[in-house]
Amino acid sequence: MHRFFIFLYYLISKNKILSVLTALGIAILCLFFASKINFEEDINQIIPKNEKSDLTAKVLKQLNFSDKIIVIIENKSSEDSFQLSETADTFLKKIEPLQKYIGSVQGKVNDNEISETFDFVSQNLPLFLNENDYREIDRKLQKDSIAKQVENNYISLASPTSLVTKEFIKKDPLGLTFLGIKKLNALNISKDFKLEDSYIVTKDGKNLLLFIDPKNKSNDTKANEAFVDQLNSIKGGINKEFKGKTEISYFGSPVIAVANAKQIKKDIQNTVVISMTVLLILLIYYFRNIFTPIIVFLPTVFSVLLALLVLYFIKDKISAISLSVGAILIGITIDYALHILTHYKHNNNIEELYKEITQPIILSSATTAVSFLCLVFVRSEALKDLGLFAAITVILSSVSALIIVPQLYQPKQKGEHLNTNFIDKIGSYPYEKNKPLIIGCSVLILACLFGFRHVGFNEDIGDLNYIPKELKISEAKLQKLSDITSKSIYTISYGNSEEEALTRNSELSSFLEKEKKEGKILSYNSIGSIVLSEKDQQKKIEKWNSFWNDNKKSQTISELISNGNKFGFNSSAFDNFNEALHKNYSSLALKDYEKVKPLQVSEFINNENGFYTVSNVVKVDEKKRDTFIKDIEKKHDALAIDRQQMNENFLGLLKRDFNTLINYSLLAIVLTIIVFFRNFELTILTMFPIVLTGVVTAGILYFLGLELNIFSTVVCTLVFGVGDDFSIFLTQAMQKEHTTGKNELPTYRTSIILAVFTTILSIGSLIFAKHPALHSLALVALIGMFSVIIITSTLYPFWFRLFITNRAKKGLSPITFRLFLRAVFSFLYYGLGGLVFSAIGSLFIKNAKGRTLDVIKLILAKFLTSVLYLTPFVKKRVIKNPAEDFSKPAVIIANHTSFLDTLAIAMATHKIIYLVNDWVYDSPVFGKLVKALGFYPVSQGIENGMEKLKEKIAQGYSLVVFPEAERSYTNDVKRFHKGAFYLAEQFGLDILPLYIHGNSEVLPKGDFIIYNGSITVKVGNRISKDDMSFGRNYSERTKKINAYFREEFAKLREEIEDENYFKNKLFLSYLYKDSDVVK
Repeated sequence: MHRFFIFLYYLISKNKILSVLTALGIAILCLFFASKINFEEDINQIIPKNEKSDLTAKVLKQLNFSDKIIVIIENKSSEDSFQLSETADTFLKKIEPLQKYIGSVQGKVNDNEISETFDFVSQNLPLFLNENDYREIDRKLQKDSIAKQVENNYISLASPTSLVTKEFIKKDPLGLTFLGIKKLNALNISKDFKLEDSYIVTKDGKNLLLFIDPKNKSNDTKANEAFVDQLNSIKGGINKEFKGKTEISYFGSPVIAVANAKQIKKDIQNTVVISMTVLLILLIYYFRNIFTPIIVFLPTVFSVLLALLVLYFIKDKISAISLSVGAILIGITIDYALHILTHYKHNNNIEELYKEITQPIILSSATTAVSFLCLVFVRSEALKDLGLFAAITVILSSVSALIIVPQLYQPKQKGEHLNTNFIDKIGSYPYEKNKPLIIGCSVLILACLFGFRHVGFNEDIGDLNYIPKELKISEAKLQKLSDITSKSIYTISYGNSEEEALTRNSELSSFLEKEKKEGKILSYNSIGSIVLSEKDQQKKIEKWNSFWNDNKKSQTISELISNGNKFGFNSSAFDNFNEALHKNYSSLALKDYEKVKPLQVSEFINNENGFYTVSNVVKVDEKKRDTFIKDIEKKHDALAIDRQQMNENFLGLLKRDFNTLINYSLLAIVLTIIVFFRNFELTILTMFPIVLTGVVTAGILYFLGLELNIFSTVVCTLVFGVGDDFSIFLTQAMQKEHTTGKNELPTYRTSIILAVFTTILSIGSLIFAKHPALHSLALVALIGMFSVIIITSTLYPFWFRLFITNRAKKGLSPITFRLFLRAVFSFLYYGLGGLVFSAIGSLFIKNAKGRTLDVIKLILAKFLTSVLYLTPFVKKRVIKNPAEDFSKPAVIIANHTSFLDTLAIAMATHKIIYLVNDWVYDSPVFGKLVKALGFYPVSQGIENGMEKLKEKIAQGYSLVVFPEAERSYTNDVKRFHKGAFYLAEQFGLDILPLYIHGNSEVLPKGDFIIYNGSITVKVGNRISKDDMSFGRNYSERTKKINAYFREEFAKLREEIEDENYFKNKLFLSYLYKDSDVVK
């Protein structure tokens, strides 16, 4: 792979002008197509998709949330409340120049609006009446009631009242219209307010409220910022003017959104700008090149442009949200340039540079890209776009960095003195050799293993909002004034036609009224009893016509005229009412309702592409919220939307998707690394730090009492990406050290430290931010980067050297995963079996004699040999001697190279007694059994055990002695000690040689791994005690039998050790080395 980039390097070097022009042309082309991309700015694109959420998203898209700005005017003096209306008048006058920002202002009701509303209800009265109203009308039509009403009308007309009131009496002398007007109470904000001086004020008259409906949505903070700034300026001026009398304050989503946007901008200016300055200085200081920052960022910029070009051709629309989040995540891509720069600084041979850096960079980008591509499995269009954009950018960044950086950066030549600085010193420190640090890290990991599963996920998006102190004070005021800040539930009826939506909403409105009477909800705002479907309107008109029969009409008019004459009313005074009774009423269209401005129907009803929604706002106690929502969605064709809960539910879905994503990502990363390294063990070693980084990060968060949220979860992706890169680079460094013996870890670690600095300075610096979201994001980033650097720089090299490099230095083969598991299983089997035999077998052996003892020893021998037969890749062979049946006791001597020798001897015979070392005799695993079987510890002296040994010999047992006294690292037979031959002389026993071959390769001394191979046990020819050719005393026999043993064993080796015998050991010695060495 590196050869391709070397070829490109020389090609571009020879054609620099053409290359620069080509790059500029590509950049211009990318900019052109990037400007043509259609961006989807719908926040609902982040909502996870399923059947229900599809409907929710459809409703949300056209739902007009009442994100109003509430203006609170508080009476600060003990004088009358007229100052409130005076302040309100001043405020309304001041905001007149801001009409481009204001859709409407509610809270002031003038006479024209009252008259307009009265006329509309009066002219369509049947549509506003229900059964209770008709019972009330029956009461009003009683003779005494009519007489009393006419008298009251006369008093009102005679008093100095408004012209509006006089008009009302003329049009409706019985006041029937007011029964319909009461239905408009469903549109009121709250029961805690009253109308005074044409303004909405609290019942105690201490506070006046105005409601500003901005033209721009709450999330359009750019437009709202200018609006809120001017409102604050007006507030300051009026508060100064009316100081001590009244005070204005604001509250509402648009104001909070602007405060959040301002704080984010301020935090970024105060932290990120400073941190980037420090980063630039750091890069210039380390590389001694003023253009280094440009070189670092250029590949990333170029790759982003190329990614947008690719997206233009494969996607119709791109989520703007995904690009903004992606812009944060692809900050990881500048690490590729830093790695190249650091290595180029220390090695200015371009071909060697590409040889050592190409694979880790491509592999790092591939694993990160594959992780991002796993976002296609998340049920969110925005996150799918994010995954696609980030994956393309990461891959292109690595390629761009490999092409661009070596062309622009000119390191010092080898002859020049290379200055070292504090970063180089930090990178060159051998953290993996610091034992206290290793122990500390291991303890931290163990602790985090118990805590990482319990880290919480905060789904309350409200906790991530920044609310300034003055807005918190305003919110507290509103909470005291009414239920206006109580939990608001939006109940939305929907349908594929206006008629269907309105019919469903009328049923819902009746249900809400019932719930209110039963105390299950606090209040509600609905047009369900006002704007009716055509079918419901016809029913109401029919009810009106059936109620007002001709007799009732004439009788009512007659009574009015009769009683009116008493007060001087002429007969024509009731003509308007008579006309109303005889009028042919017809149903209204939606546009007729919309003409009446005070009804504000457009705030409740929306229509898009034939899909209609009718919204209602319900105030409900927090404890009753869940029950209410379930009742709504179970009993009605409606959606109940708690905006905060909705966000939390969607975040919960995203959290579950992210959990699945982590599994997919880990699998994808493993497969990618396997493809590159083509080695399972290197893949496991590389993945281990990544997994531990997640465990430690989550564990520390848990112990600190912190929780993850949607923003910090995204940052975790960045942290894992960084950890993935670091782990891959360190694998490359350790692999190179294992191959060549040259320690280049300091260079790799220095590039990693620079990458850590960039992440900490760019994201971690936000720890000083006041905005909760930014603060939590930075906190997780810092903890994550701390985990990454500790594990990758300290523990990872320690593990690699422990399992691979240091073993090679000791002459041992590197460990493979299969061999490791097999060794662990074999030793566990041997250890647990030894414990069982030691505990149970020793009880039976105490009183066992003769045949019983022989059977027990045979069972033990079978157990020992079963340990060998559990390793299928180790061949076992016993070369028997036809002349030897072990019936006659002897001193059996064998060469000793491995722990397996005792197991191998058991394949030949079980009628033996071992002379053992203290560690075997006192072993907690099989010590009891060894003692019960009569094994003798040589440390106690041969002289002291003569009687015991004689007893065993008399029972027909042979003595087994390893005359070399210790295990050998090779197949070479060492010098024999005299003990075995002394015993043979003392007891008058023959010497029986056993030749054990292969154990030094299968399980060498100083190792615990059982390798593939073969074990051969050859039973030699018995050397008689009377055979004087080997000497007349034990001293002479020791030397001559030693020489004889070596000759016979050499013959066995020559027979077994052909040209392929050490093939497995040779191949294992090249395991984990560079692919250039191993083909």
